[in-house]
Amino acid sequence: MLIVAATGAMGIAAIPTSEPTLAYEMTALSTADDRVVDNGIDRVLLKESVATSNKLESSKIESSNIESSNIDRELECMAKVVMHEAGNQTRTGQLAVAQLIMNRVGKSHFGASICAVVNQPGQFFQTASYNPRRDDARWITAVEVSREALEGGADPVVPGAIFYHAASQTPNRFFRTRQRVSMVGDHIFYR
Repeated sequence: MLIVAATGAMGIAAIPTSEPTLAYEMTALSTADDRVVDNGIDRVLLKESVATSNKLESSKIESSNIESSNIDRELECMAKVVMHEAGNQTRTGQLAVAQLIMNRVGKSHFGASICAVVNQPGQFFQTASYNPRRDDARWITAVEVSREALEGGADPVVPGAIFYHAASQTPNRFFRTRQRVSMVGDHIFYR
């Protein structure tokens, strides 16, 4: 049996099948950003476009998972903090947190390694008890940002900053005695 389906503004195509079905579902299509498209050929083309972009995003996540599954312990510690503390921020906001961690490494009152810095009592949190999904785009970004900060290739977002707090919090006495570096996203950074 053959099915005839619209292939664009100029033609039709015969599609062989064992069951009589339409080549494209002709009901309203809800897109990734929740827009509903309900007008003939545009729906068909948009459906193909959404399917293609979903496949590309999926393959990007799969290839990044392979790369991020081979991360060392130090990079993983930093990526966990970046995702937990700034996963809802822009890439610049995430890089600011990662660079702050690097600014602390080897300084007095902080640890000699990334994991020692982020696991220090009263600072961030115990990264061993935080296990985010590794197939999430947010995790992949956190690993990329952390790697960038670790390699030192990015321009400093918060030069010399070693402390920060959420912008929604009123700074306590400790922060009022510190030099404010900048506000990036939802965080205020200090030296």
